Amino acid sequence: MEHLLREAGFTGVEVVDGVIYARSDPTFPEFTATQIGTNWLLAQTWPLRATPMQIAQWSAQHPEAPMDIYQGETRITLRVTPETLALWADLTRAMVALCVAWRRETRQRDEGM
Repeated sequence: MEHLLREAGFTGVEVVDGVIYARSDPTFPEFTATQIGTNWLLAQTWPLRATPMQIAQWSAQHPEAPMDIYQGETRITLRVTPETLALWADLTRAMVALCVAWRRETRQRDEGM
């Protein structure tokens, strides 16, 4: 999997205790690749707790990469296939952009703007 991630253009690829860490964009937090049986699962988290409605909307639009809350953060996951690996960078960019927008909306409401 490390080799596939590097070939696909992901950066900072390293293995720690059997978990692969990499970045789809140098400015984003690392995502993980974890082996589950013979399959691999990619996961990207962002320090924001999405609402149930936001999670439902994302998951309806991206059923291949459902969103949930994991350890208090918003997360998307994707089971790796040759087809889905090529989508991962775009999915992480879309997820981060939404999370940033959601955070800004929350701050504006909380600040009375």
